[in-house]
Amino acid sequence: MLAAAAVAGFCLALLLAVPAGIGPGDVKFALPLGAMLGWYGWPVLFTGTLCTFLVAGVYALVLLICHRASRKDSFAFGPSMAAGAFVAILIVS
Repeated sequence: MLAAAAVAGFCLALLLAVPAGIGPGDVKFALPLGAMLGWYGWPVLFTGTLCTFLVAGVYALVLLICHRASRKDSFAFGPSMAAGAFVAILIVS
């Protein structure tokens, strides 16, 4: 439960700091995702959080390079969160 609160709190802080960066749905999705990653342990939780931002960054970079999006466009962060958690479970576990 502590891991779930930590990830959700981190995402809530991001939402409050930069409202255009992450949405409230992503904060709600962070709670069960943090609980699942916390079940595997703290190293998986930290790796999953890092992989989430790496996946989102690579996705955004590919969109920019292919001219499918501009710097002002937004995209869903939830799929990146799920992919980052999946990659962390595969790598660390």
